[in-house]
Amino acid sequence: MALNQPTQESSARQHKAHSFDVAEAVQRGEFVLSLSTMLGCDYIFVSHKGHHELLDTKRLETTIRELLDILETSPHQSMVVSADEIANGDLAFTRYDYKWENRQVSNVIATKVTHADQADFMQMMFDCSTTC
Repeated sequence: MALNQPTQESSARQHKAHSFDVAEAVQRGEFVLSLSTMLGCDYIFVSHKGHHELLDTKRLETTIRELLDILETSPHQSMVVSADEIANGDLAFTRYDYKWENRQVSNVIATKVTHADQADFMQMMFDCSTTC
């Protein structure tokens, strides 16, 4: 049994070294999660400052799945939006559209919110959101 324990610990350390998850980012204060609901849709806001590796294209499917699991929200009634605080203190919003198939997130498309009316709507929803 003593031989198995170091192997399991080593395996856990290797996994930890090669993974980074949403819960850890929240715990470290890199992400602040908030939720706003309107007409049966949950707007999940991920607030952060600057670029974050969990929002990289290659990691988005896993990140969104972790968000849905952490907040226990329906994938069919949720929209994930990042709120990036830029240098002047304003927020830049990016909406993440995705497909939910076989209990998995797939085909994530990131769209920066640039139209003034859409940005105002996202800002209003963000201002009304509750920190999780």
